[in-house]
Amino acid sequence: MFAGRYLWWMLMGIGIFMFAALSLDYITWLTIQLSGCGDMAGACEPTLRLISSVLKPACIWTAIGVLFMTTLLRLHTLSLIWFWGPVVAAWFVASMPILLFLAADAAALTRPATLAALPVALLFLVAFIAYLMLALEESDTLPLAASVPLRFTLRLTAVYGALAGAAFMPELSRVGGTLLDMPALSVLIAVAQPYLQTALTLGTGSMAPAYAVLAAFIAALAASLLPHAAPQPSRSAIMLRRLRR
Repeated sequence: MFAGRYLWWMLMGIGIFMFAALSLDYITWLTIQLSGCGDMAGACEPTLRLISSVLKPACIWTAIGVLFMTTLLRLHTLSLIWFWGPVVAAWFVASMPILLFLAADAAALTRPATLAALPVALLFLVAFIAYLMLALEESDTLPLAASVPLRFTLRLTAVYGALAGAAFMPELSRVGGTLLDMPALSVLIAVAQPYLQTALTLGTGSMAPAYAVLAAFIAALAASLLPHAAPQPSRSAIMLRRLRR
């Protein structure tokens, strides 16, 4: 999936999500007012159930599915799916609770407490999605492959972001055990998460190290967009060319 098509589908997914989060409540109110079902007790219940229990969840999950599949297709086009695919999937899973919360109460996004509670995995995901919107295939160098130190920095910080998403997702133990029908897995995740949090925050209990790694990740993404000199051929390669001549 090339940059223009990727951008179009991402905007479609975001538009569907915003429609479900912001507009469906007003559509529900308008439907009740026009139908006049409010005059009879319980007459509006089928309409409310249809919109809130069927239409809104369908729009939200459709939007998340579009965003996820579009990102994977973009990675496949850029030949980055094998490493970045699992990382992006981990970011999406860690961001799911806050996305569902914002879909239920979009006004919460304007509250400072909600902004402060945004998971670091969501910030990694937003930065990476913004990077993928650029026309990376038109450059001479491969995306995210400007140099070995830069690739190492990007991958290390990305893995940190995925681990931080798993460590600071309270619902992970319940979801993991429920989906796989393994209660022991829920217990294992619940026990391991505090140790992982301590390791990722360097024992400080603060999110400052996570935000520092996020800043390094964004800086590495920006550095990969800069023009880089082509690598010089090695001495053995030069000698081999001379022998062939």
